[in-house]
Order: sequence, then structure tokens, then C-alpha cells
Amino acid sequence: MKTHGIRIAGLGVYLPPVFDAQRAVELGLYDKDEYEWYGWSGATVAGDTPAPDMAVHAARQAMQRSGVDPADLALHLHASGHAQGPEGWSPQHYVLRHVTDRDIPSFCTWQACAALIGSMELAASYLQAVPERSAVLLTGGDNVGTPNMNRWAFGIQNGVLGDGASAVVLSKHTGFASLLSINSGSTAEVEQQYRGAEPLFPPSQVTGKKMDFKERFAAAGGVEQTVLNVVRRQGELRTELALRSMAEADITPADITRVVHVFTGQENYLKVIIDPMGLSTDKGLLDFGRQLGHLTVSDQIIGLNHLVETKQVGPGDHVLIVAHGGGTAISCAVVRIDTAVDWDVTPVLHHP
Repeated sequence: MKTHGIRIAGLGVYLPPVFDAQRAVELGLYDKDEYEWYGWSGATVAGDTPAPDMAVHAARQAMQRSGVDPADLALHLHASGHAQGPEGWSPQHYVLRHVTDRDIPSFCTWQACAALIGSMELAASYLQAVPERSAVLLTGGDNVGTPNMNRWAFGIQNGVLGDGASAVVLSKHTGFASLLSINSGSTAEVEQQYRGAEPLFPPSQVTGKKMDFKERFAAAGGVEQTVLNVVRRQGELRTELALRSMAEADITPADITRVVHVFTGQENYLKVIIDPMGLSTDKGLLDFGRQLGHLTVSDQIIGLNHLVETKQVGPGDHVLIVAHGGGTAISCAVVRIDTAVDWDVTPVLHHP
């Protein structure tokens, strides 16, 4: 989808301190062989800080940077991959209440780790549908430090999880970058592999069963074969959506300056993602991401924010956004940087 006139006005992030992966091995939290093989050097750990509070922090930063009046917001979308608070409670309205007193619609979106980028397509469509709508706030965040999760043994290749939050303000009137195009799709048949043999009821969140994707993949036909099937099917659609987004933005892979993607500790994993698009891994954020862990819905926006803050991209540069989640959801977008910004660089803090 071409997104003429949609601009990125502000970005916001919240990064808790990084817990060293080697220390996690010493404490028996992280398998030594996996640590040496997968390349993760750390993971951000938020302790008992709730995900919605991290999202509020990111939202306030994005709004302040954007210069958009909260009264001009027409919509709020909140993305997450994991539990946000009490069952039956609406975290999106908690975030909204702490940003503006406007009675605008506010929705949660769940597309696993692709949810925030997928929300950008919904938000762009919402803005384009009615001329009077001028701005949208997008937020996302997760704290995976719950009893049924082990951030150091998530169970799949991209298997170290970090905590954090991010936010984006889209506007039709102001912004430092343009959202040129965005496309989303689904590989719905893969949901079976991610479900495994677990029953749909009662939900595992209320039974206390730990999340283990290796166990689910094994039940769906064997771990190795299932992973190969997921990677192949997801890779085909991800490449198609990325190339379509570049074509709609009137550029080619040669015009892409940098790529923001799901964080990984391995160059080989990153290569699987972007090589088929005609891009090299040096355009990605391997070293930056591997110190933070996979930040569920926030990898891409935190990555884009890092590139902008550190001036690794500037006016005229094109950034490809690549997001996939839960084996089933994929979104790709092209952003052009229009003007330089003067933002403070978000520090990456470490646990003592």
C-alpha cells in the first residue's frame, strides 16, 4: 500500500538495563552451549516494571519529540506479545489516559512480534480514510519476566527475550520522515506448528503452563522439520512483501541504506531474513540488537530510533522495516528520512 502524505513525527523508546548473558550462564539461567552458539550478549530486564508503564514513557517521549498536540490525535493503537496486566483489563486505555484526555478510539493489536509494525498499516489507512484526521499514536511494550516465561530459554532460534517499549507518532502535517509504503500478510497455516498439541481451553496463561515452542514444534512434526517449514514459508512471503513495498516506494534494493528487523544474536539468522531481498547483513543492526535480546513488538522501532538518534541515517536515506511474528504475521515498510533530528541518544544501561 502506498502511503502518500503519511509522516513519522516522533519516536519514543524505553530500555531497562541489560543483564549480561554470560552472567545468566553462571547463574544457571542460560544454557552454556546456546550462549556460545546463538551469539546473544545480553537481555534488557525490567524487573517488576509493568509493560504499560514502559509504553507510557515511550509514548510521552514520542509525543514530545513530535510536537503534535495530544488534542490532534485521532486514534491510539497498543501492541503487545505477552500479558500486560489483570485479565479483563484494557492496557491500551491505561496508556491513552496517561497521554491525553481525548475520548478517541484506542485498540490493542496482537500480531505477535509483528504487531507494532502491522499497526502502522492500520493507522495509515485510518488517517487516509478521513481528511480531518491528522495524527495517530502507536505504542508497544512487553515485560516477559513472568512465572510461565523463561527469557533465556524461549525455545526457538531467536530465543533470548528482552523487555522494553516503543512508540511512534504518525502525522499528515509534520514529521522528520515519510512512510512511503507498507504491506502486511499472513501465513495462517503455520499457526498449527506454533500451537502444537496444547488445548485451546483453558488458556495456558491461566493454567500456569510454561511457554515452550520446542515442545510445540516437536508435537507438530519434529522440531527441525517444523522450523524448516516455518522459515521457508515465512521467508517467501516476507520477501514478496518487502519487494512490493520497495516497488511502491519507487526504489530498488540498491536504494536501501539500512534495514531494521527482528533482533537476533546470529548473523546467519539475519542473512536468512534479508539476503533474499537483495540486501546484505551489514545494513542491519546485528551488534546493536544482540546486546538487548529480542524485544518482542519493539525491535524495529527501537532499531529505527537508534539509527536516527546516532545519525547513521540522514536526509534522503531509505530504511526498510521488516517484521514477522508468531510464524504467521508479516509486515514490511519503507521509510525515507527527510530531515535530521537533534535528539539525545538513548543510553544502553547495564545491571551492576
